[in-house]
Amino acid sequence: MAGITPTKIDLVAQATDTTDRSGSYTFAGLDFGAEFTNRAIIVAALLVNAANAVVNQSAATIGGVAANGQDSGDAGGPGVGGASCGVWAARPSGTSGSVSISFGATAQACAVFVFATGVASVARFAESVGSGGGGGITSDPNFPASDSGTINIPHDGVLIGGVARANTTAPITLTGFHSQREMALDTGHRIAVGWKWNMQAQTAYPIGYTTSAGGVIYGMEAHSFA
Repeated sequence: MAGITPTKIDLVAQATDTTDRSGSYTFAGLDFGAEFTNRAIIVAALLVNAANAVVNQSAATIGGVAANGQDSGDAGGPGVGGASCGVWAARPSGTSGSVSISFGATAQACAVFVFATGVASVARFAESVGSGGGGGITSDPNFPASDSGTINIPHDGVLIGGVARANTTAPITLTGFHSQREMALDTGHRIAVGWKWNMQAQTAYPIGYTTSAGGVIYGMEAHSFA
């Protein structure tokens, strides 16, 4: 109902495309849920490639609106493959629309998770920072089985993040999130997305992931919103 803001975020749609594509993936007709005051649509996008190809996400549109966002990813190193996770936010109108993710090189598969939430701004409050420096959690050239970092959280904050891992099907557990979706993106790669809501203001809130397989190329990214 218009004018009512939900007390948490809702996962309103998700989609995958396992076709090799260069430059962009577009997902049409995705559910955005009902419109309400201060509704934002936030998309977690995950890309993978079995080869040593960088699949950095450069831009996104949500319902035809240019989105604010950033990604973290990597390619090559002691393992083989490419992976990235991005978080993108916009205020499109309507109850459904398309999501397009632009990136460099060629990707083998892409997944998008679409969230509807009420936030004051679609500009992120903070971005995850891990052992690889600003922009995400990565520890090239070591790529451990598990990794962790921190992110600042605003009062009554929303947190969305995920990890994409190339050339492994080992299960992933995210840490620091209320809920998560975890799945094989295709026959050779695995991804996880997590979210949390109604959070207290705090500095250096810990987030990360655990899994059983090290030496795997991955990208992890998380954003908080006020």
